[in-house]
Amino acid sequence: MHSDTDSLLITNPTNIRYLTGFVGVEQRDAYLMLLPTKAFLLVSPLYQEEAKIVQFNNSFLKKQFPKIKTLDINILTPDNRITKQLTNICANEKIQTLSFESENITVSEYEGFKSVVPTLSPTQNVIEKLRVGKFPNEITSIKKAAKLTDDCFTFIQTKIQKGVTETDLSWEIETFFRKNGAENAFSPIVAFGKNSSQPHYMTPASARGPLAEKSIVLLDFGARVNGYCADMTRMIFVGKPKPEWIKAYNTVLLSQQTAIDNLSSSVSGAEIDRSCRKIIEDAGLPTYPHSLGHGVGLEIHEAPRLTIHNDVTLTKDMVITVEPATYIPNEFGIRIEDLVHIKDNEIAVLSTSTKEVIILL
Repeated sequence: MHSDTDSLLITNPTNIRYLTGFVGVEQRDAYLMLLPTKAFLLVSPLYQEEAKIVQFNNSFLKKQFPKIKTLDINILTPDNRITKQLTNICANEKIQTLSFESENITVSEYEGFKSVVPTLSPTQNVIEKLRVGKFPNEITSIKKAAKLTDDCFTFIQTKIQKGVTETDLSWEIETFFRKNGAENAFSPIVAFGKNSSQPHYMTPASARGPLAEKSIVLLDFGARVNGYCADMTRMIFVGKPKPEWIKAYNTVLLSQQTAIDNLSSSVSGAEIDRSCRKIIEDAGLPTYPHSLGHGVGLEIHEAPRLTIHNDVTLTKDMVITVEPATYIPNEFGIRIEDLVHIKDNEIAVLSTSTKEVIILL
């Protein structure tokens, strides 16, 4: 990652958590300084107790950067702020170049860091690229999150009844996760009727509804377990579905199954996306305005992106979503999404909830 004269300052809270396991991270409550053979975790005094239990020997930092032998904990104080501490570290270690995460730094921080070393060097996605392939314990947590998401889908179907609102169902999802020792990976998307045509519909904080006797329900949600996310989308029809709903559903399902059948390590994400779009277009339906899928891990949206606009070759131990869709503005939308673990020459679909047409009367 860096040469013997380089250093890298990690400011992204998720990257700090990934490398050290330190979870008491909010924006700018912690920094991680990587040097050729040692690292420094600089934390707010609010988190000094949490920092003391960081286990360097079991961290991904040691696995990803085996030349680094120690991790020291430094406490940030009003008299010993980040710029002063970095200046001292770089002087003691004779560091001339400070690399930083260019997409996670403010202008004022950049101006302050100019005084630390002679040269500042921006980087992009250094740690994010390492996070693409998941370690076994990461996969285990993601599987647990996926299983809980499936269990929640079974549960939430019992709550879809006359008079229920989008907000009601969103709250039921969050409550289910909390009662089972998890939390939301993201704010659930619960969209009734024409609201389902908005890909990232914002389910309101106040009740909207109630559910019509003949409607369509889009549920996009996921659990977070040990910091790791799951992501799944399912459709439910209330009352006899319209023929155009069923046509769209079957088309999107065919598109998704085609993608899943062709997934493996070493295949092109762009080609998979292109083939899915063609199936939907050939059916006379508008194709989706987003990528076919994305990586999932400590964040709900991670690298890689499966899209015709940015080709990527799938590799072993990626965890991705596959979520083709079609949206008819102001009428309805259909999206089907599964979580998939890419293995050597095969895949494992982690979302096991049925994709048969579900009609609740």
